[in-house]
Amino acid sequence: MSVESTKITKGLALEINVPGFQLRSDVSEKLGGTNTAPNPHDYLETALAACTAITVQMYANRKGIPLVSSDVKIKITAEGAENRIAREIRFEGELTDEQRASLLAIANKCPIHKFLSKGALIETSLVK
Repeated sequence: MSVESTKITKGLALEINVPGFQLRSDVSEKLGGTNTAPNPHDYLETALAACTAITVQMYANRKGIPLVSSDVKIKITAEGAENRIAREIRFEGELTDEQRASLLAIANKCPIHKFLSKGALIETSLVK
């Protein structure tokens, strides 16, 4: 899946088109936006939280683990030259310690976690 287009609609608010979906993004009034939609950092945190919860639930379903739900909280901080992502996960359900440990281990295998952990070379080109 890829982002097909972005379009400023008002101030700094924009529409983002992803195949089959339309999203919105904005920034706070302090930054010149209108704070009418999640900001780009919110989407980055959301991507990791959603990927984590989905990956863990898929694993639990496959293994017959009685996971009811996952509560995933993400916080991104910049400390000097180093960026950090803190992820807290709470599993709901009648789970053994062994099941909780395996779910936690699988959380680190979600595709977004792996991508962010490795870093990425970003190549930007100007298109006319």
